[in-house]
Amino acid sequence: MLREILEQLFEFAAKDIPSDQILEAKKAYQKETGEIYEDDNSYNSRMALFLEWYLFDDYIVEKAQTPLETLIEENSDAWDSEKLEIYKSITKSIQGLFIAKKVKKETVKVINLFADETYLVQEKDSRLIFRKNDIFQGRLIFFQEQFHFTGNFCFHPEKTHKYVKQEVKIINKAQAGDRKDLVRIKKRLLKENKSLKNKKAEIEKLNGKINNTEAENKITKLKQKLSLLNEEKNSFSKAIQELESSAYTLEHDKIRIEGNKQINKLINKLAYMNLKLERSRQIEISDIYKN
Repeated sequence: MLREILEQLFEFAAKDIPSDQILEAKKAYQKETGEIYEDDNSYNSRMALFLEWYLFDDYIVEKAQTPLETLIEENSDAWDSEKLEIYKSITKSIQGLFIAKKVKKETVKVINLFADETYLVQEKDSRLIFRKNDIFQGRLIFFQEQFHFTGNFCFHPEKTHKYVKQEVKIINKAQAGDRKDLVRIKKRLLKENKSLKNKKAEIEKLNGKINNTEAENKITKLKQKLSLLNEEKNSFSKAIQELESSAYTLEHDKIRIEGNKQINKLINKLAYMNLKLERSRQIEISDIYKN
């Protein structure tokens, strides 16, 4: 069912997005993945991977969206609310390099090498598509409470696995610092929000005392204390705003956008190497999969 929905969405995109825009994107994509020809054995799957990359990953900085997010937003009236929600959920895909760990009749358990996260994926043809320890490019979508692949893959031969893992490790190491900083900021946010909550409770309690006190000198002292508490509350609020801004910059700009760019660059580089291998059977794999 998911693949039929994707097909409908991609057909809509092909009609709605100007052809020259798609052509420019294809040129940019092929600079990284190699030019695709109709007589290539993998022509259909590579064209499908291009379309996925363009719609899901070719981030438009000016709009702070992907082309697919923009398409859905600008055409929200074209679908009923149920289909619109499905399309919106589809935009949150996970592209990665996966290793197949357990292949069963209608499922495959995979690990995303970039995030070291495990997924149980529904795939009725899993035993025809995957073998244990396969490493491949793929895209996951969470649909109807289950993970599914889009059905477009690029498999890398076993002899390349050491090289692929080394390249992934370089990116993971580079991104580990940002993820660590994000965890640290989120911990501080929890702490600051807790302090702000306590401070608000103190202020509320003190206001109650002021309202129930008649002695002027006591009211004056309580109001002085209240003023200090409000200053502390404002200080916590300001710190929280700054931390939230830092967390957004890290999570959205550095990890999501820049991080995904790094991941895409490697995935596309490996796809280009794979295309060279497909066309050059006389060349050793080690002479293709190398820096």
